[in-house]
Amino acid sequence: MKFIDLCCGIGGFHQALKSMGMECVLACDIDEKCRQNYHENYGIQPKGDLSQIPIHDIPHFNVLCAGFPCQPFSKAGQQNGFHDQRGNIFFEICKIIQHHNPEYIILENVRNLTSHDKGNTWAVIKSSIEKLNYYTYNEPVILNTLHFSVPQFRERVVILCKRKDLGELPPLPSIGRDNIQETSLSTIIQKNANKKYKLNPKMNATKNIWDEFLSILSSNNTPVPKFPIWTDWWDSDGNNTSVTKQNKNLSPQENTEIIQKKQKDFYKKYKNWIDKNRQFYNQHKALLEPWLQKSRQNSLWQGAVRKMEWQVRTDNLNMSQVLWSPRGSGVRIKDLNYSPTLVAMASMIPIYGPESRQLTPRECARLQSFPENYIIHPEDKFAYKQFGNAVNVKMIEKCARFLIQNQPLF
Repeated sequence: MKFIDLCCGIGGFHQALKSMGMECVLACDIDEKCRQNYHENYGIQPKGDLSQIPIHDIPHFNVLCAGFPCQPFSKAGQQNGFHDQRGNIFFEICKIIQHHNPEYIILENVRNLTSHDKGNTWAVIKSSIEKLNYYTYNEPVILNTLHFSVPQFRERVVILCKRKDLGELPPLPSIGRDNIQETSLSTIIQKNANKKYKLNPKMNATKNIWDEFLSILSSNNTPVPKFPIWTDWWDSDGNNTSVTKQNKNLSPQENTEIIQKKQKDFYKKYKNWIDKNRQFYNQHKALLEPWLQKSRQNSLWQGAVRKMEWQVRTDNLNMSQVLWSPRGSGVRIKDLNYSPTLVAMASMIPIYGPESRQLTPRECARLQSFPENYIIHPEDKFAYKQFGNAVNVKMIEKCARFLIQNQPLF
């Protein structure tokens, strides 16, 4: 069988379908760096803008694959959906389907696609596919890489379609927490990783400061709160928080008025968490005040790293026993059983506590189920972005074998 790989990225679909003996006859992606990597790994030069490819020039194919842009529907983006030009790529894909009428279609996108625009986006996608004479499932198929023993929490919508003259789709098994497999990050960790992935000064300071916090709680038999910890709000009315940034183009009076409004709006929106933080601090003030004042004097401990989310199942751990990620919402701390969702930002790469370093690009490749012989982009910032945007190879292969070969999904 032959397939085309639209919005191909670095070839997650290609890896999956090639393992089934299929041949890629066309690939395309708007990103030049992805096209370069695709060519280096597969010997195929992807075309650029999908909308500029003449439909008649596309060779015959049996399977259409596309990880169409997720940014228009992603929580990390603006969620503009079909109002975003990238969201209209879906309709370009529909034109190709209508003209070439392939046997099977496999599409992948972020989970938020299902709830975007109160479900209307999914309704439009489903209706468009059915009008092209294909079966697809009534509800979005939401899968997690943890379903397939991959140590990454990555939920994605996979849209599986079969041309109606070929018969109905295979019955979909129940999908839920029962399908989650036990995993461990130890299965993807590199030995003797390059020292360049060690923590930079800011991240090292962040690690040490939160380590001291955890030590204080542990030595006093105090459990780590399960709600987000916002130290800026512990002892203030908001004067030390991120909402108080000055605008250099405004007068002091204008800044004061704007900041006061932001403080009130922020407190109103997050009152429950802020009140819990203040209650926690006041209850343990004798323990925490010296730590807080000392930590605030560290010029590297600024911004979002002053916030922390403890998402670990047990207490009495330190920062060398967990996986943690610097995010816009704060420092997110997790167990070592799996990684959070890889994202397309090099500044948000998870940090492997036992070695006090970022996950390497090769480890990210493993989290996306790319083989060891996959050639990674030589510049880390592009490699991290590419793996954050990639489809997971194992998930797609399982879906393709389920759809086309009637093999079990799990």
